[in-house]
Amino acid sequence: MQSLRDQGRNFPMERKKRILVFGHRNPDTDSIVSAIAYAELKQALGVANCFAARCGNVNLQTEYILERFGVPAPEFVGELIPKVKNYMSRGATTVPHDMPLWQALEILNRGNFKMLPIVDDGGHLLSILHFNAFAQNMLRKIDPNRKGVFPTSVSLLAKTLGAQPLVEFDRNTIFQAQIAVAAYEFEAFREHIDAMPRANTIVLVGNREDVQACVIERQVRALIVTGGRTISRELKKRAEQKGVSVLISPYDTSTTSWLALYSSPVGHTGDGALEPLKEGDYIGAVRERILSSVSRSLPVVDAGRLVIGVLSQSDLMREPDIEIILVDHNEISQAVDGAENYRVLEIIDHHRLGNLHTNTPITFINKPVGSTSTIVATLYQDNRVPMRKEIASILLAGILSDTVILRSATTTETDRHMADYLSTITDLPIDGFGKEIMGAASLVARRPVGEILALDMKHFGEGKTAFTVSQVEVNTLTEIMDRRDEILEGLERQQARTGYLFSALMVTDITELDSALFVKGDPVFLSRIRYPKVEENVYMLKGVLSRKKQLVPCLTELIRKGS
Repeated sequence: MQSLRDQGRNFPMERKKRILVFGHRNPDTDSIVSAIAYAELKQALGVANCFAARCGNVNLQTEYILERFGVPAPEFVGELIPKVKNYMSRGATTVPHDMPLWQALEILNRGNFKMLPIVDDGGHLLSILHFNAFAQNMLRKIDPNRKGVFPTSVSLLAKTLGAQPLVEFDRNTIFQAQIAVAAYEFEAFREHIDAMPRANTIVLVGNREDVQACVIERQVRALIVTGGRTISRELKKRAEQKGVSVLISPYDTSTTSWLALYSSPVGHTGDGALEPLKEGDYIGAVRERILSSVSRSLPVVDAGRLVIGVLSQSDLMREPDIEIILVDHNEISQAVDGAENYRVLEIIDHHRLGNLHTNTPITFINKPVGSTSTIVATLYQDNRVPMRKEIASILLAGILSDTVILRSATTTETDRHMADYLSTITDLPIDGFGKEIMGAASLVARRPVGEILALDMKHFGEGKTAFTVSQVEVNTLTEIMDRRDEILEGLERQQARTGYLFSALMVTDITELDSALFVKGDPVFLSRIRYPKVEENVYMLKGVLSRKKQLVPCLTELIRKGS
């Protein structure tokens, strides 16, 4: 039986798909916990390859909640711009550098591969074998205008020919071989041999004992007896004394002579000019390299040049290895960067409908409730899947956070009933637990302004009427009003950077149940705002808690009237 080394390293060319459940950019608590809980529900329903992910930092409130209940934060995936790792075939059939060329070509042909990575003893890429490289190498060997010289060893000759070794010396030493075929009459052949470098000469002969004795006495590197013939015991003993290796080839002289040319180590035939790909390379940057390569495929290596896969032209025509589920949003502008390149399987949300387009039918659940956590918890009930206490706890936190302890205008009876249900499972009192998590959220007022604006920022509208509204909760507006100059400067920088109509920050007082609105942007638009003005660019929103249901519709209406 051939060893794995003789056969080449054969890895399955597999592409295991993952399903990632994403909340929106700049995720809030409802977004994060919904992703975690829904991924766990999918796994319980048999979708083992489904995992929670996030495309933004976890805010202070969410961090507190996850740590309190020992739930790990989702995997961070900052963007999904297509990369080599999303399309490549994992694993690859490789060949060791010291494998005979003939065996490597058999693997290349038998596996219908376009190319084979040639690796060192540790699996690191050295060069690439493809038919063009092979053809160029063979043309050099059979050029009639020059003496054919090729690298080989006694052991490589034996493997390639399937020869029976009778005598072996320095079997693994590579030397620059020349072949002499005993086709002349004896005296002419002896003169021919005397003119050749004996230490590198391989003689092919049939059952001509006179030639066999001659080349042994002249101490050529190797004698290959063709046609399955052997030599006498006396000549074998003499070969041992003279240090001449003797092999018995099962093939005739003609076949043996051309097969011997294929005994070179494949490492001497590979194309070392082709640069491999890395799994983190962007598809857009390497597509032309793939299409212009000889084999329309290239190996993929890790940082240490270990071969981990192959990317071919046909791979680029397949779907990537990731599919996504969106929770707590349904607009591409709020999704992870690059989401448009992947198949969306499901959307679970409680916001207005955006402009997301899909190429295939999907599961779309959108309900007018106060939080996505309410919908996810309902799906556990609908599917008769019991929740772990930790999952029930973070879902309750998601509901209470998004509805400001069930006081927001977005709160529905469905939210209240689900909060009661989860409170019973977890033994967490709604009011006390709600104040606890809101207290954690209020720590945001001490963070740098850039972080405050980015924590829960959402983009609305398109083109010249696009705008952003960030929202944070505090125990008292005094905490944030003391920093109004910093906040307005930050909003001004953000509006200038995006070129949007305006940028705003809604700060919600979870004690008094009021909000303050900080805005920077187009002066004409700002002049139409009719909320009570506290000072320049700062407005008081009495009784306004919901960005989605109370603030954004008013701002959108102002834009419509002004256009």
